[in-house]
Amino acid sequence: MDIGKAFSFVFDDEQWVASILIGGLIMLIPIIGQLALLGYAMETARNVARGNPRPLPQWNTFGEKLSLGFAGFVVILVYSLPIIVLSMLLICVPIFAAAGTRSDEGAAAAILGSFGCLMPLLIILALLLQPVFLAAIVRYLQTGSIGAALQVGEVIAMVRANLGTWVVLWLVSLLCGFVASLGSIIIIGFIFTYPYSQAVFGHYMGQTMQRLSPATATSYMPPPSMV
Repeated sequence: MDIGKAFSFVFDDEQWVASILIGGLIMLIPIIGQLALLGYAMETARNVARGNPRPLPQWNTFGEKLSLGFAGFVVILVYSLPIIVLSMLLICVPIFAAAGTRSDEGAAAAILGSFGCLMPLLIILALLLQPVFLAAIVRYLQTGSIGAALQVGEVIAMVRANLGTWVVLWLVSLLCGFVASLGSIIIIGFIFTYPYSQAVFGHYMGQTMQRLSPATATSYMPPPSMV
């Protein structure tokens, strides 16, 4: 796998300026923009996995990107339910614990104690689920089916079989997030760095797909459906 290629491939495309800047402008559209940019990364991954010599997506298929991004959002949301439930407990338990005490000191102790017990669990669970999120997205791109991506046992088996690969992909996602944040130093820079980081991450995800399934790297059905 070549992380350097993931960062440089964008500039090999003659239309990279248009692709990145249009993506940055679309990003400014609330919700729709974020879904489309997620689809942009997923389409990049799919192109790389298929061996497309010009994997950087253009924006003449906006609907396809939005569809991919929405599917990815649904998959991530479902796998995030344990974190969401635990977060709700983190909010509600201290409130109920504080309500059962008669003094301000007791209420404060109850709140701090509840946070102290639940916050580490939330952090650990969030870290454990990151590779699972990524594997679920890859499974969706491989199968074109949200149902297949939500087969928890199959997804966890994917992660267990190649744990190191998924951890590296997760670390690359963190690096891409850092690259995206660099644009916030100059507000207009974010319009460039965010779609660029999505393309970089998508390329590395596509490399991961090729490594895990080299024999089927060019057999994914375009475009995948959402069911």
